[in-house]
Amino acid sequence: MSHLISRSWLGTGRSGLSLVLWISLSELLGCGGSDSGGQATGLGGSQPGTATGGASTIGSNSGGAVTTGGKPGTGGTSGVAVNTGGTPQTGGAPATGGAQATGGAPAMGGRAATGGAPATGGSSPGSGGRLTGGASATGGSSTAGGASTAGGTRTITGGATAAGGSNGGSSAAGATAAGGAGNAKPSAGCSKTPTLKNSPTATANQNTLTVSGASRQFLIRWPTNYDNTHPYRLILDFHGATGKDTDIGPSYFGLFDLSNNSTIFVAPSASGGIWALPSDLTFVDQILTAVEADLCIDTSRIEIEGFSQGAALVWNLACQRPGVFRAAVGHSGGGLAAPSSCQPIPYFGSGGLQESVTQTTQTDQFAKFDGCTVSSLPTAPSGGHVCTSYTGCPAADPVRWCNFDGPHSPSPTDSGKTTSWMPAEVWPFFSQF
Repeated sequence: MSHLISRSWLGTGRSGLSLVLWISLSELLGCGGSDSGGQATGLGGSQPGTATGGASTIGSNSGGAVTTGGKPGTGGTSGVAVNTGGTPQTGGAPATGGAQATGGAPAMGGRAATGGAPATGGSSPGSGGRLTGGASATGGSSTAGGASTAGGTRTITGGATAAGGSNGGSSAAGATAAGGAGNAKPSAGCSKTPTLKNSPTATANQNTLTVSGASRQFLIRWPTNYDNTHPYRLILDFHGATGKDTDIGPSYFGLFDLSNNSTIFVAPSASGGIWALPSDLTFVDQILTAVEADLCIDTSRIEIEGFSQGAALVWNLACQRPGVFRAAVGHSGGGLAAPSSCQPIPYFGSGGLQESVTQTTQTDQFAKFDGCTVSSLPTAPSGGHVCTSYTGCPAADPVRWCNFDGPHSPSPTDSGKTTSWMPAEVWPFFSQF
């Protein structure tokens, strides 16, 4: 019933009286509280429950296959890069008997490439443009952008996701370890000294914008070794209803540490804690304008993540701002109208068995937009979780669903665990692009 009340209220005007009535009903029916990025109770059609929070300490995947280098003896190519050690000798002098040497013996085999070729990352027409996914870390390049090809599932009962890997296909761990992109699109802020405020700790250091005459706030956290000549991935994170930006920073849904200084994060605050359409689409537009003008951003790799009503805002940003965002993640979305049409975009959704969200309400809509095969996906086991990639999706636009046995939360934990497995699932999804 709390879900129906919150959605109904949010679909009408937001007068002070409506807000009071809605809050009073929510309190009477037991659905009050915050569903923001930390501890949360339900809003947006979700039954209340407390999130345990906590950033994942599990690392990302170990990377893809390493290119083994060129073919010995010919100086040929390895399928990606030409070996530099296989150049024929140039000093083949004529033999004493007058016979002309054939150009000297070839060098012995050429050295195999040790860093791997840049990951191709996949391109998403109309959803962020073509990009190369960044230079691979030592240990090889990501294959196929980390997209699932078999749609397999991995079920974990009472345990954390191993190494943050994705099933049904390889994750792109290491593909963007340095945060760079071979075909990056640098923003106007590259080479400038930042004037925006950085907030690396729990102490708020908020930036402000005036939007439609109202002062609005947002947090930024950039890498500790920030280089204003290096275009960085940008991730915007949106809290749940009744939340604020400080619920998200400085951990940013547990992704900051996993990003290994490769990404700039932004967390906006909703006016009065409640996201609204279309005004908050304009707010995000203005944040992007300000951040891109001040910091060095790769504008082809801007991604979004949100929880509860913030996830519903992510849906609308992804579909009403086509070509702006490269990938989107939504946890237990609700409280705003879902889009009816959308250009293809990579999407990751999650939801718990102890709340009123399902695969149907969270990810099927994006699977249809992207042209994936829509079918019933596995349900989480008792005390655990299961993550499944949809089959039939374009390699550039995968869709993934994580179901868990738990309440309304962006940071669920398996039975007997104190650390959430979610960041180790989300980071490989984002970092493959």
